[in-house]
Amino acid sequence: MQTDFRPPRNRHLLVTGASGYVGERLVRRFADRGWSTAGTYLTNPITLDHADTVPVDLTDREAAFRLIRDVRPWAVVHAAAMTNVAECERQPEEAHAAILGTTENLRAAIEHQTPGTPLLLFSTDQVFDGESAPYAEDADPKPRNRYGSLKCAAEQITLGIREGTVLRSALVYGPPGRYRASFLGWMYDALTKGTELNLFLDEWRTPVFVDDLTAAVHTLLVKGARGVFHAGGPERLSRVEIGHAFCRVFALPGDTIRSVKRSAVPGPVPRLADVSLSCGALRSLGWRPTNFMDGLAKCREQWR
Repeated sequence: MQTDFRPPRNRHLLVTGASGYVGERLVRRFADRGWSTAGTYLTNPITLDHADTVPVDLTDREAAFRLIRDVRPWAVVHAAAMTNVAECERQPEEAHAAILGTTENLRAAIEHQTPGTPLLLFSTDQVFDGESAPYAEDADPKPRNRYGSLKCAAEQITLGIREGTVLRSALVYGPPGRYRASFLGWMYDALTKGTELNLFLDEWRTPVFVDDLTAAVHTLLVKGARGVFHAGGPERLSRVEIGHAFCRVFALPGDTIRSVKRSAVPGPVPRLADVSLSCGALRSLGWRPTNFMDGLAKCREQWR
């Protein structure tokens, strides 16, 4: 990674969705490194050290235009979205507006207000069908749920501009943030309370440590990389393997963990068997993800 890179003075790096788990960590990473940084939120007011925060509804086209006009960012990282897969199925109009509408509005605002500004979209491993893992960056998306379909469409909008970049993320883990927690927070609560925890033995992911994910964004911005990139951890793990590893590192009892098959827990959308990601494009830029056990150890050090 280039160490002499300096963002333009007096121009913000704009991160949407700063009240979300990944968005908060992104703002903190860049602000702590002295980058002029601004983060947006929708309904939950936030304050972040050394960064500006801006309330805005990005589904409102005029509001998105005002945001880009007033902030005049040198780059935009679009992390705001509706990320709950089941909620996207239950609320299709809201999901369309939150995922596709916001991306369309940001692209239009950038093209009109600050042409040439890079736009980096956070996407997901859910754009794949789970039947042909591991998925490389050039694999054909075949989404099986509304969330993945909308993200896939948002990718095309982003890649429609010359300065567009898509970063597909695997399952993200890390210590609790100031405003949100990763899925480890839910597991920690269940395990410490002795609540039965059903974890799938036939669903695999390549979980990525949140600090590695923000490092991937840093790499892409510094390198000026364009196109599609994957950010996943180096190991393919089932949900139940993730749970037992968490117990070992955090010295928690694992006797309430139950190994179940996906078919035993019906839901509004099909569970994807294996959306493990191959990350050759990012690795070629020098990015190296942390192995899962080491990542959990870092989580334990940072846990509060």
